[in-house]
Amino acid sequence: MTADAGGRVVSSERFGAGRAVRERVLSSTHGALLVPLVSLALSAQSATLRGRALTDSTDRPIVGAVVAIDELKRHTISDSLGHFVLTGIAPGEYIVRAQRIGFGVLATRVRFTANLAVEADFLMTRNVQDLPDVNVNAKRALPPKLAEFEERRTAGVGGRFITQDEIDKRAYSVTADIIRTKVPGMEIMRDVVRPSQAYVVGGRMQVPGGAMANGGARPGPCFAAVVLDGMFVYQGNYGSPTATGSISRDEPPFDINSIGPSVIAGIEYYASAASIPTKYNGMRNTCGLMLIWTR
Repeated sequence: MTADAGGRVVSSERFGAGRAVRERVLSSTHGALLVPLVSLALSAQSATLRGRALTDSTDRPIVGAVVAIDELKRHTISDSLGHFVLTGIAPGEYIVRAQRIGFGVLATRVRFTANLAVEADFLMTRNVQDLPDVNVNAKRALPPKLAEFEERRTAGVGGRFITQDEIDKRAYSVTADIIRTKVPGMEIMRDVVRPSQAYVVGGRMQVPGGAMANGGARPGPCFAAVVLDGMFVYQGNYGSPTATGSISRDEPPFDINSIGPSVIAGIEYYASAASIPTKYNGMRNTCGLMLIWTR
């Protein structure tokens, strides 16, 4: 057994045809050391590399270690017991590399001879590295259903948007008051009989024949359609009041105060049919559209 110029220990023993040289590859600050151990029979014409990947301190098996000969583009992976086998190696001298995440890379030059198998235990050293502290400022993850809300909001086309952060700042208010303050020009109508209820008025209408609703004082209210989490909960007015000037109650307007601020993730409002997203542009929402998204 002699040492070469690189500090490797190599065997000068010969075992004859059909025998194998077993070496132990040790981690070292100067590279890997090859220490011959025992011989095994081998009948294949090409060379074979077999052995185990182990931790250098405890000899515990390492699963998932890659053992490769890059020059031949051949590799194998150690199993749960640390065993690996790399077959079909053409005779010659190659650098064998053992690598696993969390361990230092181990490399050594090995000469392979036809009809010989090399058995090598790769004793790998764990990498211990102190990582610097990392401050992570993570934004609140949006639920999947809010993807379209966020897409339209960032595009900034056509609508008015109220985010959850803006809603949370006014969490003590009712939903109608938050909408009124965040959407300029928005009209909110309180129910005369039930004052706690409120409706979004998207426009005003005239009675058929040209007369004004409400005795001619002003046009009657045209309520905006309302969508809750992607589903229509109010389709909006047909576009005109009844002949008497009162608003049809066949489909009562949606009470926006029935959804409290604490459960709302976002609100978007479109004042005209031209600005309404295509998927929500129905026949009756001629007086605007409000979309409410819950958390």
